[in-house]
Amino acid sequence: MDNLTRLSNNPRRYAESFDVYWKLCRNVGAFEHWINSYFPEKIMKEINLERGNKLMALGIGSGPGQTEIKFLKQLLREWPEITDTVVEPDLSYINKYKDLAVKKTELIDGVSFEWRQQTLQQFRQENQNQPVKKYHFIMAIHALYFFEDLPDVLKYLISILEDGGMILAMISCDDSCTSQCYEQMPQFKKNAYAISTRDVEKALEKLQIQYVKHRIQVNMDATSCFDGESKEGELLLDFLTRSAFFKKNASESLYSDMIKHLRSIVLPESKDGKSLLRCDCDAIVITK
Repeated sequence: MDNLTRLSNNPRRYAESFDVYWKLCRNVGAFEHWINSYFPEKIMKEINLERGNKLMALGIGSGPGQTEIKFLKQLLREWPEITDTVVEPDLSYINKYKDLAVKKTELIDGVSFEWRQQTLQQFRQENQNQPVKKYHFIMAIHALYFFEDLPDVLKYLISILEDGGMILAMISCDDSCTSQCYEQMPQFKKNAYAISTRDVEKALEKLQIQYVKHRIQVNMDATSCFDGESKEGELLLDFLTRSAFFKKNASESLYSDMIKHLRSIVLPESKDGKSLLRCDCDAIVITK
C-alpha cells in the first residue's frame, strides 16, 4: 500500500533533494552560458527601461537564490541600482539566499533586497488593498509547478509588470525526466501539479499573451537512483516523484515500477557507467 506524501510539505527534505538534483545536473555549463551570454546579449535588451534608471525586480519562489543572483549580476551591467523583492515561503531558503548575497560582493552596492517570507497568494492578499506596485523584471524560476490555476497566476504577474517590463519563467520541458515521470506514473500527480511547458503555453494562449520560448539543454546523472543503498539516490527519487521519503513509503511494486521507468528513459549517450536523464528546461519570456 502506497503512503506517499507531498515533498513540498516537508521543506527540509525538499531542500535536501533539490540540492542533490542540482549537484547531479551534468552540463550545468550550458545553463551558465545561457545566463551569462545569451540572456544579456539576446534577451535582457528587450527590457524597455532607460539604462541607469532604478530597476524593480521581483522573484517568485526564489529558493536559495543561486539562479536569481546570476540574473541580478547581469542586470547590474545595465542598471546599477536594483531593488529586488524576494517572495519565498521557506525561511531556510531565505537565509541561504541572504548568506549567498552577502558573499557576492558585486551585489552589495547595487542591489537592495526586500525579503518576504510568503507564498505568492499571501503576497497578493497583503497587497490587494495597497497602491499597485509594479516591476520591470519578474523571475519565476522553476516556481510555476506549485500553482494549480496558471492563467490566474500569469494574469496577476502581468498586471504588476511595468510597461516595457519582462517576465522570465523557467519550466521543465515536456520531454524532461520529471515531466515523463508524471506522464507515465500518474500516481505522483497528487503530490505536485504535473505542469510543464505545454501547460504554460496553453495558459498564455488562453490569455492571448505573446511569448518567446528558449530551450536550455541539461542532463542529469541518475546513476545513484539504481543503487538501493544510496542516500543520494533516495533523495533524488524524492525530487523526481515529488514525494517525501519515496523509497520508504512506496509499495514494493510502485518502487519497482519507478526504477523500471527511469531505466527506460536513460539516454543512449550515457557512458562511463553513468546513467543520464534528459532534464531540459524552457525559458519563457513575456514582454509587456
